[in-house]
Amino acid sequence: MNPRTASPSQSIWRDLDEDTFRTHLVNLEERTNAVPLDPQIFPLPVGAHDADGTRCFSIDDEQKLADAFAFLVAVEQGAQSVAAVCLEENPEERSLIVRFAAIDTINASLQESLEQIRRTLAAYASSDGEPQGDELFELIIRLHHRRILGRLRSSKWEKPIYLSRTHKKALWEDFRNLLHRVQFLYTKREKSQRKAVERDIESLAKLYEGFEALTPRSDDEAAYIKTLVEESYEFCTAKLIQDYARRLETVGPTPQLRSAVKTLRQIEKIAAYYRVAQTLIRASQRHPYYLQHLEFKYLPPYAGIPTNIGYEDWAKTCHVHAEVQLVVYYDLRKRDSSGCGNSLAPRAIGTSKYLCYLCYLFLKSHGCYPTANTHGRLYDQWTIPDLAELGDEPRGKYREILRTMDQEIVKGAANGPQWRSEPMTSRENLLDAVEDDNSIALWRKSAVASILQGAEL
Repeated sequence: MNPRTASPSQSIWRDLDEDTFRTHLVNLEERTNAVPLDPQIFPLPVGAHDADGTRCFSIDDEQKLADAFAFLVAVEQGAQSVAAVCLEENPEERSLIVRFAAIDTINASLQESLEQIRRTLAAYASSDGEPQGDELFELIIRLHHRRILGRLRSSKWEKPIYLSRTHKKALWEDFRNLLHRVQFLYTKREKSQRKAVERDIESLAKLYEGFEALTPRSDDEAAYIKTLVEESYEFCTAKLIQDYARRLETVGPTPQLRSAVKTLRQIEKIAAYYRVAQTLIRASQRHPYYLQHLEFKYLPPYAGIPTNIGYEDWAKTCHVHAEVQLVVYYDLRKRDSSGCGNSLAPRAIGTSKYLCYLCYLFLKSHGCYPTANTHGRLYDQWTIPDLAELGDEPRGKYREILRTMDQEIVKGAANGPQWRSEPMTSRENLLDAVEDDNSIALWRKSAVASILQGAEL
């Protein structure tokens, strides 16, 4: 879609010149290594958001389910694959619309794979018994096969062009450092505990290493990936490993320790494929009628906008991030007399990665959707659609949002230089897992996630 249809007098940039805004962004990037904010997680709002009585989904359920669907769409590496999702609940018809957005078009092949997942969830929701979830898990693994190879840094992975010159060793080789750290974190009296942690790390390392010997795209490889993902989940949610991760955090941020924590974070990303499958299965059992009447809809993305102002020499095109696409879409629907029809307006935006710094500022200033998290990195190629159809009230609101964001950016750039290491941007929700004996899967509180998400603060 065309992101620039407003006349100069209508423009959201009328009071704040866009080039000035972008120059301020670059100034802030130069001061902060393009990471103005530490990674953070924020609690979801409670009270009025969950007390209206007409909704079946709590805001917590809505956020988790939207995050899970957004995760499904992010099948490739890179910013173009980052996705965002809103859920439109219809209590009258007990149906659910899942609305997807991404910087690039969600193509027909991916939509067909998602349709298979939708049908499988509907079948689970219609079932009288408790589904095992194998079919759904296999669909997710198949859909994300290349992404998993990338996370493993496997020799079987065909790197995208922009990563073709990078030479990172396979993930299983990083386990050596993870194992080496153990000996420094336990006392002599804790020998049995230390040995158990070492056994767990060695066992998972062998599993990861063994994957490299399998024939690519064989049935054995597919089965092996399933096992690898499940074992990674078990590893990340084991109490011994949780305790080990806590200890890693408390002894100081040396390069070796930072590397060990980063390895744990990468394992957690692989474990997330199991977690997402269980989130969706759990939803099909908790809200069966809604999952039987599930519909997927896709927003067309906006075209890129050329720019000559950027922190990186290669960054010559601005994009409308998926989260912003959804906010603008629902703001436009508010002007439509039909609104969301019989569906209730979304209360949360699910994402496949943490919010970037500018999306975080935008949502915070907008006020209609909670900022669940941010990885704190600034991408100056970020922009907002400047549309003729916005109308006076939302247009005025967007001008105020941009003014507020700009003030925050200028304030940050006025501070002394502060270098932050580049954060890992993928978001996972193992931290939010809870025990539920009636659930199909065992949801366990994961201390690992807390440490992993804060490892590079």
